[in-house]
Amino acid sequence: MDRRVDAGRLLVVSWPGYGHLLPMVPLIRAAQRRGVEVVVSTGADLGTAAAGLGARVHRCGPTLAESYARLPGGTARIGELAPQERPLFAARHFFGAGAVDRARDVAALLEDWRPDLVVHDTLELGSAAAAVAHGIPHLTHGYGPTVPDSRTFVGEIGSVLAEAGFPDPVPSAFAAPYLDPCPPGLRGREPNPWSDVRPVRPSAGEAEEPGPDLGVLPHPDSVYVTLGTVTNRAPAVFRTVLEGCLRLPVNVVATTGPDVDPGTLGPRSPAVLTARYLPQAAVLPQVRAVVSHAGAGTMLGAVCHGLPQLCLPQGTDQPSNTVALLHTGAGLALDPEEVTADAVAEALGRLLSEPSFAGAAQRLRAEVAAMPDADAVLDASWPAAVRGS
Repeated sequence: MDRRVDAGRLLVVSWPGYGHLLPMVPLIRAAQRRGVEVVVSTGADLGTAAAGLGARVHRCGPTLAESYARLPGGTARIGELAPQERPLFAARHFFGAGAVDRARDVAALLEDWRPDLVVHDTLELGSAAAAVAHGIPHLTHGYGPTVPDSRTFVGEIGSVLAEAGFPDPVPSAFAAPYLDPCPPGLRGREPNPWSDVRPVRPSAGEAEEPGPDLGVLPHPDSVYVTLGTVTNRAPAVFRTVLEGCLRLPVNVVATTGPDVDPGTLGPRSPAVLTARYLPQAAVLPQVRAVVSHAGAGTMLGAVCHGLPQLCLPQGTDQPSNTVALLHTGAGLALDPEEVTADAVAEALGRLLSEPSFAGAAQRLRAEVAAMPDADAVLDASWPAAVRGS
């Protein structure tokens, strides 16, 4: 039987995106409760979020903005490529190039501070390469449903690291534990290339402060609207979605992201509460449905609270997340060209009035409740040689 972890060192490394770091917070908290020394390493733009976890923060690799800025040909280049060419281009020049920088930065850290275990997100393989080079165990922490052709995509990142002189971490990553925060019903139909998949109960996040008082709004029911922190710079889409929601007798709580002024959404209705950021853990218990970009973090947060979802996928992994959710019956979706105020109103009206959607969402919530918590997963995944078991 596995022993309880009660000491040691843990390095958690994240690609510079909130949706990659935040799913690992339950594991970080589990380690901290056990007295494990935790270092969180990520881009400078996530430094404040990482520091808020009470862990030592290490800076590694480029920021998200720097990753975009150094793409060959700029972001416009991606749109010029054939659809089948875009994933490998992103794997090589976006995720792969950043992984090389993170590998160098993490390797420098490991010269002076040796963790017992390195945990990295699915697309952050720089730290995995540094761990392999130093003989340190590492494992992958997922953040959402498996995306199409993950083996090839991740393999391309590994190839970039190998070309830069680092060990290709992909074989060891696929063989090591993969912590999967998706409940069984949401795992989708895409093949998972990781051989040792271990479920870990997801979290909707932490409410650092009390949530907004929705009791001051005019309607008894509320919905949460967000386009995340990456694909949120589309005020026209936001305005259309808000118009559609307000055709129903509901309040709308909308977050625009830290870099978008809520004033760009136009005149406010008394039924709309807008903010750059609100902890979703404080908002989700107060709403009946979620309208979002189908980012993995938002999607899993809604699942944790048993909420039906209207998905408006804009790109990246959002279309595959949407497909996974639609198979469960817990949501509806509109493609970008389908997003009109009428379509949003019709779809949201169905989610709120047809019991099947709420029923399916509650089944997913029950699956989440049955998953092992982060404390149990930490115990099971901690290197046996360190535990002495």
